[in-house]
Amino acid sequence: MTDIVKRLQTWCHAVDAESAQDLMDEAADEIERLRKAIRRLADQDATLSVQGGNVTVTLDATLTDEEREAIAVAIVGSLPGRAATLRSLLERLS
Repeated sequence: MTDIVKRLQTWCHAVDAESAQDLMDEAADEIERLRKAIRRLADQDATLSVQGGNVTVTLDATLTDEEREAIAVAIVGSLPGRAATLRSLLERLS
């Protein structure tokens, strides 16, 4: 059994239970990894959702100043139809 959650849930009932210290160390490491992942998601303006036990990460649609500037420059050099599309994209994401 490799899933730390299942191992923690069954530990006190198992006849051949592994060392509590080893299990707790591994659980603490997993918690730290999850905390780090959550901090990284927050820094990236991401959305985390869980459905049916599956975790999905979606990066929010925000642009950096550099990305906005690049799109603005591209609008100037684009064909009219593409310029309108880029303007619409810029407005929606700004």
